[in-house]
Amino acid sequence: MAQSDTSQRFNRAYYESYTDQLTSRFYFSQKYTSLWLRGADKDHDLQYRPNTTLNMGVGATYGWFTLNLAYGFDFLNRVDEAKGKTRYLDLQSHVYTRKMSIDLFGQFYKGFYGYPKSLLPQENGDWYVRPDLKVRHFGGAGYYILNWKRFSMRAAMLQNEWQKRSAGSLLIGAEMYFGQNKGDSSLVPSSLAADYEQAGVTKMHYYDIGPGIGYAYTLVINSHFYAMAGATASFPLSFHSQVRNGEKEHKVSISPDLLWRVGAGYNSDRFHVSVLWVNSSVQTRAEKGDYSISTGNVRAIIGYRFVPGAKLKRQLKFFSVKQP
Repeated sequence: MAQSDTSQRFNRAYYESYTDQLTSRFYFSQKYTSLWLRGADKDHDLQYRPNTTLNMGVGATYGWFTLNLAYGFDFLNRVDEAKGKTRYLDLQSHVYTRKMSIDLFGQFYKGFYGYPKSLLPQENGDWYVRPDLKVRHFGGAGYYILNWKRFSMRAAMLQNEWQKRSAGSLLIGAEMYFGQNKGDSSLVPSSLAADYEQAGVTKMHYYDIGPGIGYAYTLVINSHFYAMAGATASFPLSFHSQVRNGEKEHKVSISPDLLWRVGAGYNSDRFHVSVLWVNSSVQTRAEKGDYSISTGNVRAIIGYRFVPGAKLKRQLKFFSVKQP
């Protein structure tokens, strides 16, 4: 009766936790949200990509709280007016607890350019731009990490833990997404109307919800160098509606969605450096024509952990968590 409960303890032979330390970071990141119109084959997929900035920022994690601040400074971003201007608010939150992985998305984008360039040739070699095109995308995914006692998602993605030995885990959860894409004219340019089933569509809505399953694994070399990869596939019930030439179309289907993340770097009890990539691809099927909304974040990080002094620790007490 007097013995402490070991059911909530992680295995320190596999990873170490530093939630009682301040994990600082300096990083570069680039976010994106792209709209794909599926063609007859992958070589003919029409993509609308945003002209987003490379951001530089700083951040810190202590206990359960993380704060990152970044800005797209002019000296990092060469002006590429040929791709048009994208106005956007990209709200992504990737939350990693010991037992859960939670991803939240809130995307507000206006202004895209067509890709690949060869699919939409313009005069003087310019890009095909759509300043009128709007993409709104919301949703999230939550997954339980079954082998949390040996596998740490936070070690690779949040850097406040250190995976010392290779391990992996099955992931079980669910995902939900909804959104709207629209333009002042057809999403498919008139020059390509004969080649795409989405021709004539000016607006589309979607709502996906369903269970998912996946797996994540971290390969560790010499205790410090690591490579992590994880993917989840959900199988949601998808409700799709769209407006084509003024007429509404509806379809209900099962449209698998894919969420994956990869990371690699160096970790220790103080210093860490890593490169991370998180991407969510949501599929939605119409009566005629398929679509995909791809949202992600690429980040390069260098950081250092340190033990806060007594005064700072008192100020951070609200964010602290109990170490098992």
